[in-house]
Amino acid sequence: MTGTFRLALARMNPRMAEPEANAARLRALRLRAASLGADLVLAPEHSLSGAVPAELAADPAFAAALGVALDGLAAEPGPPLILGAPWREGDRLREGLHLLEGGAVRTRRAAHELRPGFDPGPVPGPLGFGEIRLGLMAGRDWRGPMVAETLAETGAEILLAADSLPVETGGEERVLQSALARVVENGLPLVLLNRLGAEGESAHDGSALVLNADRAPALRARPFEEGVILTEWVRDGASWRCLPVLAPAPMPEAERIWRALLLALRDHAARHAPAGILLPLERGADAALLAALAAEAFPAADLRPLLMEGEAAPLARNLGLPARAPDLAPAAAALSAALGLREDVALRHLRRLALDALAEAEGLLPLVAGPSEVPSAFAPLWHLSPALRRDLAAWRGIHSPAGAEGVPAAPERLPPAAVAPGPPLPAPAQSLTPWQSLARKDYKRRHLPPGLNLAPRAFGPRASGQDRRDTETEDEPAP
Repeated sequence: MTGTFRLALARMNPRMAEPEANAARLRALRLRAASLGADLVLAPEHSLSGAVPAELAADPAFAAALGVALDGLAAEPGPPLILGAPWREGDRLREGLHLLEGGAVRTRRAAHELRPGFDPGPVPGPLGFGEIRLGLMAGRDWRGPMVAETLAETGAEILLAADSLPVETGGEERVLQSALARVVENGLPLVLLNRLGAEGESAHDGSALVLNADRAPALRARPFEEGVILTEWVRDGASWRCLPVLAPAPMPEAERIWRALLLALRDHAARHAPAGILLPLERGADAALLAALAAEAFPAADLRPLLMEGEAAPLARNLGLPARAPDLAPAAAALSAALGLREDVALRHLRRLALDALAEAEGLLPLVAGPSEVPSAFAPLWHLSPALRRDLAAWRGIHSPAGAEGVPAAPERLPPAAVAPGPPLPAPAQSLTPWQSLARKDYKRRHLPPGLNLAPRAFGPRASGQDRRDTETEDEPAP
């Protein structure tokens, strides 16, 4: 390299705890980058391991499998590769980035701001790569000023950040403003590569952003896509500048959230629904929106639609779903007579029982639109506000896939949540802080099925990734 530098950004969806499969994907991306003439390949955070919890990262068997995959990639020919994975360092469990170069793991950079269970590394210094000094920032390190400032003060020329930012409402602008802040504070260009994929209640969009030292964006890649993007850099006086990459049209907020829901649903199903998806078809706009989401996320062969109410038959026809309709009326009448219940009450409970029984018998993942007591259910829409659901329904109605009809635009009023009794209320003289109130309501959240949470949290008090259940303090009692 003489005055030029080609950096390839490898966008991928790593699988949780599958280092062999992830290594195969990294190998293909590295070959593609080599064919484009890349000098260095940057892969996302957790790209080799997936976003495994600390307990699994510390497991000797998993660590051994991860080591085999890492050594195999290091020994293969190709451009130097930066990838993400945890490792043991003495009695400490680290998480961060590895540089594979020259047939070996040349160096590692441990993350300083960490997820729970991992040990923080020292604030990193720049990495010499040819004639460039690169400032590597793993995970959350770039979100605050400290690590980037230290790298700049110790001679870094380009800041490289590999993170797992969750998709949030309005999050795209917050990410851009935080990236601009790092550039302004240090006078250095910044490369930000986000991981693609979903786990728990978070989805990550795989976006890529490059800002030059003059704050001008050189790259804003379209999110939710895999593949390799080549960026070309030239030395401009004492600094490096990225040549502009053709920018796609900005993705509307509704489409971004819809794509995040599709990603969350597919990734959750890949881990928890090997036999397929159980889709209850009911009346109402929320159920219609959920059905449209499932019909777009999966091929028809993977769906087991169940017509729970006769009024939902047109929805099944619109989406081309061959739904079966279990006849629960005789059972509801018998249960009503035996227990003295109203027949509609008995029927409601029997529908839940039918979902539960079918899911267990056939190994299916039940999808629900709201609160549910069905074990193993997944509720992708549960955390979305009614207003956001309305916006999604309107957007989906206009941008339906070929052959599919739209969904109703106004979601119905959500039913009250059926939850277990909470802890006793405090005495009137005892005041509660907001955090104490949240802690006392935690029992309700534990009774709800998982779904995609789009609440802003990446740059707030919960930026460390800790859940309320990870820590307790004396003045924040748990129920």
